[in-house]
Amino acid sequence: MTEQHHTRTQGGFVVTPEEGRLLPSFGQVKISGRDTGGGFEVIEFRGNAASPPPHVHHEREECIHVLEGRFTFTLDHEEIEAVPGSWVFVPRGTRHGFTASPDARALILVTPAGLEDFFAELGEGLAAGTPTHELRARLKGRFDSVPA
Repeated sequence: MTEQHHTRTQGGFVVTPEEGRLLPSFGQVKISGRDTGGGFEVIEFRGNAASPPPHVHHEREECIHVLEGRFTFTLDHEEIEAVPGSWVFVPRGTRHGFTASPDARALILVTPAGLEDFFAELGEGLAAGTPTHELRARLKGRFDSVPA
């Protein structure tokens, strides 16, 4: 995986399927906040190793497009199934999380940008074998992600 964009012009760029910043146990950053001046970021989620427990972002919205597999989203205190083709909008301040099947894939749009490094630290810790509860305690309250 590479962080270089295949075709870049003054007006934008193209990211090929194999490009982006690898997030171990989570997926890949396809468009970074560094690319957008902090406006937004797009992350491709793959698999279920790092499915997030319920949490809240006070400064960010998320929009998730389910591409493959099965997802169960927690929105506030309700559980909702989302099939491929579904869109899930999570306004700031909303308690949310999800579980996903091993074959699951989704695009996550975060605005404004700022969760990429959270996912990187979490994924690297999981890949290194650090227990999930330890990682979550270390990351608690950082990156605008508060357990709920």
